[in-house]
Amino acid sequence: MAARKDKSTLTEAGKKVGMALARSGHTMEETGHKMKKAAEKIVKKAAKKAEKTVESAIGKVKKEVSELTHKKAPCAPPEKSPLFKPEKGMTVEGQIGFLAGDIFEYLSENGPTPLAKITSVMKNRGGVALLGAALGWLAREAKISFSKDGTKISVL
Repeated sequence: MAARKDKSTLTEAGKKVGMALARSGHTMEETGHKMKKAAEKIVKKAAKKAEKTVESAIGKVKKEVSELTHKKAPCAPPEKSPLFKPEKGMTVEGQIGFLAGDIFEYLSENGPTPLAKITSVMKNRGGVALLGAALGWLAREAKISFSKDGTKISVL
């Protein structure tokens, strides 16, 4: 009978240990689920915050690009006289050189400019033939470049 009582006590102790293990396992599983939910919530929050930050940055970039591409055209500069006035009796090559210098200075100050604008600004400094020759001179010396469609000229 004593052996049976010891066996029964051991069985009882084993049941208690088993139940305690089961409870702790269940508690660990619940804790794991809670941690998983908390981590998912943190990730969602961080993703939303990152999304808002990216959207804000994109908005700022779009605004800056819009401001840069939609700048108001500067007022037409007052008509400037040539740096050096071609003298009477100057050779055609000399006149072309002076006109090329004026064009180069204008482009340096104003940036890429449509050909029509250069023609209108330089109209009183020589004929169309001299203007074409001056542009050719600058292009040959690799001082200017033309847009792909040939409508804008800029300093290299």
